[in-house]
Amino acid sequence: MFQAIVLACLAFNMEQCYQLEDQWGPYQTYEQCEKRAYEMSRAVHQHMRGYKPVSWQCRTLPKGKLTV
Repeated sequence: MFQAIVLACLAFNMEQCYQLEDQWGPYQTYEQCEKRAYEMSRAVHQHMRGYKPVSWQCRTLPKGKLTV
């Protein structure tokens, strides 16, 4: 299982960043997780004015865990 994560940073200060963890998953496949990460990145500017997505990842979750 995978958890989608997006790193969003302030456009004018790239050292001020937040790690955004998906609240809808986890996902069975890497492809589903990747799709969700891109959805999250497109929505960053709507919820966090002045921030932009910088990177994403799909974290592998240990068996029996829903988040890390």
